[in-house]
Amino acid sequence: MIDAIPWDGQKITKAGIYSGVPMEVYHSDCCAGPSISSSGLRLLDSRSPAHYWAQSYLNPNRKPEEQKDAFDFGRAAHTLLLGEADFKRRYAVRPDEWSDWRTKAAQAWRDEMRKAGRTVLVPDDLVAIRGMAASLAREPSIKAGLLQGHVERSILWQDRKTGLWLKCRPDVIPVSDGIAGDIKTTTDASPDKIQKAVQKWGYDAQGALVGEAFRQVLGFEMTDFVLVWIEGDDPWAVNVSPVDQEWISYGARRNRRAIDKFAKCIETGEWPAYPSEITTSMPDWLRKRVETETKYGLLPELDGSVYKEAAE
Repeated sequence: MIDAIPWDGQKITKAGIYSGVPMEVYHSDCCAGPSISSSGLRLLDSRSPAHYWAQSYLNPNRKPEEQKDAFDFGRAAHTLLLGEADFKRRYAVRPDEWSDWRTKAAQAWRDEMRKAGRTVLVPDDLVAIRGMAASLAREPSIKAGLLQGHVERSILWQDRKTGLWLKCRPDVIPVSDGIAGDIKTTTDASPDKIQKAVQKWGYDAQGALVGEAFRQVLGFEMTDFVLVWIEGDDPWAVNVSPVDQEWISYGARRNRRAIDKFAKCIETGEWPAYPSEITTSMPDWLRKRVETETKYGLLPELDGSVYKEAAE
């Protein structure tokens, strides 16, 4: 049995699994010291500390978060598909009296809802989510309980090496096994697109941080990180895809690198952008192409240095 600590509205000072932490609090100054989530670590590592700082809660001059309909839909789908109870408090659906946002009245209503902290949806969003839910319910692994467990829980702990606070918010914390399931909404759940999405968005690192949370805070090992992909349009196709352990291990190493970078930035107060003076090298696929074209005489040889010819 996993006992969650009800959040008391104060900064978190003790490692644990917490219930009742609003998303806006989770992504803010919620701990007794600097904290960072999986999305922050992935941005810091894949782009740079400067990119993380530009939108970090630590930056008093950060840019306001951009409102994106796709993100709103994804969050709403998560809420309904996982059976979270506070949908009506967190979301508002555009009334049928408006078919779009062109009128001032519709825009005023939307702005009022957003000021109240509610995410605004359109009726078609609910139609899509209902279709997704029906498709998901037919999936054998879902019927077997893949997405059953504790929902809307935040796990927070201190990194053993740096003492900095880490946090993750798994879609589902399992109660009977070590399988962590995570829903991803997408336009294309085909296998090749999934592979590219894992690489692009760093879901291997996300899975690795969830595994570390299970180990450090909950005391058990994550046996699998399973991504449940579901398309947001008819036929709302589902693809249940575990991420292999080799990729998760790579994600854990990238997390370590990102945490160390974060610690250095906190210590120095400097948030650098890209490192300079690193030679841009030919990728392996292009090198093999050059070798093949050279082998078959498809590329001419050059006399002298290409740099010399360019200068002349």
